[in-house]
Amino acid sequence: MPAGRKETGSGVLSTSFGVGVFLTLLFLAAHVLLNLWAISTVDAVAHDAALEVALAPASAERAAVEAQALSRARASLGRYGEQVSLSFVPADDGAVALRVQAPGLRLLPSLLAEGMGVEGVDRTVVVQSESRR
Repeated sequence: MPAGRKETGSGVLSTSFGVGVFLTLLFLAAHVLLNLWAISTVDAVAHDAALEVALAPASAERAAVEAQALSRARASLGRYGEQVSLSFVPADDGAVALRVQAPGLRLLPSLLAEGMGVEGVDRTVVVQSESRR
């Protein structure tokens, strides 16, 4: 190495760029995993609520059973349950349908998060009622 040349500060730009790329990928992975967790949790809670109504005895009042299932579902979701919309919708004979809408969780700026395909949940869970003999 020549005597007049020093390497002080030569890696600052490349190190900063590398750390920036690493943090971007870390936040991207955390964003996807958090949203997948939220989607599967909301799906499971909605399915359990619809199943609870479908398995209710025929002698039970349907509106009361639905209200109880919705309150349990919201309690299962904790504070996130305040943002989730759960409502029973008309279904074919012998079926119970529960529509669930939930916003996605965001760790990334809106511009990046919108194009990833994990914006939240908007689906209807349908469960067939079982007749007891």
